[in-house]
Amino acid sequence: MPKRSERVIDYSVYLNAVDYLGTATATLPEITYLVDTIKGGGIAGEMAAPSPGYTGAMSLALKWRTIESAAASLLAPKVHTLDLRASIQTFDTATSEYREVPFKVTVRARPLGLTLGNLETGAAMDTTNNFSVNYLKVTLDGVQVLEIDKYNYIHKVYEVDYLAATKQNLGL
Repeated sequence: MPKRSERVIDYSVYLNAVDYLGTATATLPEITYLVDTIKGGGIAGEMAAPSPGYTGAMSLALKWRTIESAAASLLAPKVHTLDLRASIQTFDTATSEYREVPFKVTVRARPLGLTLGNLETGAAMDTTNNFSVNYLKVTLDGVQVLEIDKYNYIHKVYEVDYLAATKQNLGL
C-alpha cells in the first residue's frame, strides 16, 4: 500500500533563505495556464487550448496574527525571495508508521500591498502581505517537482522544461 499524506505539522517563513520571519498563514500561488478558445473546421464545438508553459498571474498572501516587523519590511518596493518550509506528516500503510517529509516553496515576489488588519480586544489582527510572484520553485521530499521562472522562460514539471523549445526558437 502507498504512503498517505495527512497534514502539515508546522511551517515557517524565511527571507533570503536565512532570516526567520515567523509563521504566517500562507495562501500559496495558484498555477493556471493561459488559454484561448479554439473552434472551427474539424472541431465539434469549442475547446479551451492551454499554452504550455505560459501561466496567468501568480500571487502569494501571508497573513500574520498581529502586525510584525517582517510584514512592514516586506512592503519595501523590491523583489523579495521568500522560502516557506514545512514538515508534512505522512503515514506508511504497509508499516503503520508515521514519517515527516520536507516541503519547501521558494518564491521571488513583489509586494502589492499590506492590509494592517483589525484591532479587537483578545483577537488576532490578521495583518496581510500580498505579493505578485514571478518565480516559484516547489520541492517535496528532496525532489524538485515544479519550477516556474517567467522572466527566464522556465516552466519545469519534474525537471522537464516545457519552454525549452520556445527558448531555443527565440534564440534565448
